[in-house]
Amino acid sequence: MRPYYSINTDGTSSTNLQLYALLQARRYWDELAVNYLQDREATTDLIERCVFIVATLGLSVSQLLGQNDPAPPVGRVASPRAIWKRFVVQHHITEVGTDEFDKFIDIYDACRHFGVSPDGLGHARLELLDFEATRRWYEVACRIWLAVIKALRSDPENFIEEIDIEGFKA
Repeated sequence: MRPYYSINTDGTSSTNLQLYALLQARRYWDELAVNYLQDREATTDLIERCVFIVATLGLSVSQLLGQNDPAPPVGRVASPRAIWKRFVVQHHITEVGTDEFDKFIDIYDACRHFGVSPDGLGHARLELLDFEATRRWYEVACRIWLAVIKALRSDPENFIEEIDIEGFKA
């Protein structure tokens, strides 16, 4: 059996970095949701918190895909877009379309590459990232996770610990 993650940290144990990132995104999302739904006006650092959540979700998706690329490794790890396209073809994934996935990666990239960009849109890309947009991106990330885990579980050679991705939904 082959685990869908395996990173030896001390020679005897392994860690699931992608699941850890998803757990942290959930933790910060839950905290933000409580603050925002109790008192929108008093919610501090809204944009910063939204950016952190989306960046952490994107990190988890990027790591999940990078660890489980259906293509044999050649050189550098492929981009999440390229790996996603392979997943879609190989596993007939329909839960998240390529266009929706690409938009998720675009907002993830905007969050992690925040700053002045040559096209002048660096900061502007995040102006629409509010509570509701973050909720939508959170839901997209969960659907990506569900699709990948479902695909990986369909292969009897994979060992996948019991994780309740459904429980992560916003």
